[in-house]
Amino acid sequence: MRKINLTSAGALCAVLTTLAFIIGVAFSAGGGVQTIIPETGKGAIDWINDVDDAGGPFFVGAWFVILGGFFGLLALIGFWDALRGAGQLLILAPILAVVGFTLVQISHLIPIAMAYELVPDYVAATGSTKASIASTADMFAVLALVINYAGDVVLWGVVVPMYAYAALKTRVVGRWIGWLGFVVAFFAGWLGALAPASDVIEGITFIGFVAFFVWMAAMGVSLLRRERGAGSKTSLPVSA
Repeated sequence: MRKINLTSAGALCAVLTTLAFIIGVAFSAGGGVQTIIPETGKGAIDWINDVDDAGGPFFVGAWFVILGGFFGLLALIGFWDALRGAGQLLILAPILAVVGFTLVQISHLIPIAMAYELVPDYVAATGSTKASIASTADMFAVLALVINYAGDVVLWGVVVPMYAYAALKTRVVGRWIGWLGFVVAFFAGWLGALAPASDVIEGITFIGFVAFFVWMAAMGVSLLRRERGAGSKTSLPVSA
């Protein structure tokens, strides 16, 4: 523990965030479930049927996404340690990251709970019981979507651009990584805040969604290389 600083730990977690998410999506999509959080109405029913057909692969994928969320939370705390030279106001970034990622994690845990309980109940039910369970599924789906929306706005619309600005100011990592952070903020955060008003905007936000995980991996790799370089310099013998 004494040999690993907060920056290195955060950088490693950033890389693991992207890896866990890729594995999670691969398992879930491979099982036929395209999203963890279902839409409402017919979308919720289709999601229930897809989850029932997918079985184990969906749960494996969903839990990998949850694991990635925990790694992501630790990564954004570690980024502060590397970029804190940008100013005292940056302390708000890890605090808001905890708030945002907690909301996102809850929004992903709700559908997992639905998959364990509501999905088998719906499949086995008939008549009015089936309709009642479908209505309950809609309620939980809306709850998960709203919580996820709030968490994403905080993470992508506030935390990421704060770190992007800090990266450009301190030049701790490559400038392109800082600008990539603003791409995430624009498409996933700021446009994402308008996504409920337009399906077209919601589709465009996918650019920022993908860019976020590229940004996380790039930050992680860059910081790990920086820490390794710093460690090599300090370990060089001093000539007489």
